[in-house]
Amino acid sequence: MAEHQSRSLKVRLWGLLWLLGIPGVLSLLSLPLPGDVPVSTAVVKGLMLVQPTILLSVAVLLGVQLAHRVGLAAPVAAAWVQGRSPRKAIAPQLLPGIIGGLLSGIALQVIVALSQGWLPAAYRSAEPTPAIVRFLYGGITEELLMRWGLMTLLLWLGWRFGQGRRGQPAVGWVVVAIALSAGLFAVAHLPYLVALGLPLTPLLVSYILLQNSLFAVVAGYLYWRYGLEAAIVAHLVVHAVLLIGT
Repeated sequence: MAEHQSRSLKVRLWGLLWLLGIPGVLSLLSLPLPGDVPVSTAVVKGLMLVQPTILLSVAVLLGVQLAHRVGLAAPVAAAWVQGRSPRKAIAPQLLPGIIGGLLSGIALQVIVALSQGWLPAAYRSAEPTPAIVRFLYGGITEELLMRWGLMTLLLWLGWRFGQGRRGQPAVGWVVVAIALSAGLFAVAHLPYLVALGLPLTPLLVSYILLQNSLFAVVAGYLYWRYGLEAAIVAHLVVHAVLLIGT
C-alpha cells in the first residue's frame, strides 16, 4: 500500500513539474525562423518542440526518481501533490531566491556594461530573445532541465559511485555537481554565436561562459540549500533585472 502511494505521488509530481515546464517549451514558437527555411513554417515550428519536450520529460523523470535520494527537493511542488500548503513551502525560498537573483542580475549587468566596447557588432545588434521565452523557458524550463534534471543526476552519480551510497552526499560532490551543471549550461549557449555567424574567439567564448556560468552557480547553490523553486525565483528575477537594464 505504501509503495503504491509513493509511486502515485511520484507520478503526480512528474506530471506537475512537466506541466510547469511545457509553457516554456511552447514559448519557443515565438522565436523567429531563418528566411531561407525550405519547408513550411508550421512543420519547422512543430519540429522545434520535439527535442525540448523530450529533454524536459527525461529531466523531470530523473529529478523525481533521484532528487530525494541525494537530499534535493522541489518543496512547493511536493507540498502541492501531497495536499500540504504550497504557500508555507515557498516562504523559506522566496527571500534567498530574490536576493540571489538581484545580486546575479546586477553582476551580469556590470559584465555587459564593461564588455560593450569590444563585443562584436553582430552580437550587440542581434535581435533580443522575446521576453516570454526569457521568463518561461529561461526562468522555469531551464531550471527543470539543468538543476532538477542534470545537477540532480550529477550529484547522484557522485554519491552512488564516489561515495558508495553512504549517508548524505559530501559537500565536495555537491560542488562538483554545481560546477559541472553550470559549465554545461554555459557551453549550451555557444551555438547561439554560431547561429549569428560569429567566430568563436577565446575572448567572446570566455564572455559567454562567464556570463552564463556565474548565475548557474548561484542557481545550483539555491537549489541545494533551499529547493528548486528558489532557483526558479532567482532565474525569473535575473531576467527581470536584465530586461529593465536594456
